[in-house]
Amino acid sequence: VLLSTLGQLPGGNERWAAERDRIRDWVENNAWSEPRQSYVMYPGSEKLDASVLLHAASGFDRTERMSGTIDAIESELGRGVLVYRYSGMQREEGTFVACAFWMAAALACVGRTDEARARMTELVSLGNDVGLYSEMIDAETHEFLGNLPQGLSHLALINAAITIDELGR
Repeated sequence: VLLSTLGQLPGGNERWAAERDRIRDWVENNAWSEPRQSYVMYPGSEKLDASVLLHAASGFDRTERMSGTIDAIESELGRGVLVYRYSGMQREEGTFVACAFWMAAALACVGRTDEARARMTELVSLGNDVGLYSEMIDAETHEFLGNLPQGLSHLALINAAITIDELGR
């Protein structure tokens, strides 16, 4: 639903639909890597950014391109069910909890519901004794790193649970 339809943006729906389509075309033509079969961090780059997983949940892309992007991110940035934020972060910080939940939601969005559920089950088991999550988790030891509790981690968990439930019916 366009925000203009709800009266949240001035201007006609046609204008905003045209802008939406123009942005989609630009991203599809400039932020896609044919060799990687993945959306990339920025045009001309081959680097990955896990925030691109939000394309699926937002409805921007739920096609084979997003499925390929999920696989590329899993291959380069994934460590078990955990996910680093973007290319090169493995040397600088722990895995970013929100990204792991974004991955679970994205899997459901592209129809890979069994994988999404399995990932979610394992991720939920990583919470502490009262079910809270930190900002980051060490990929090897599962030690919590960064801020605790981390609101973004919990928001991503809730959104992933809702998405998997709704799309997995």
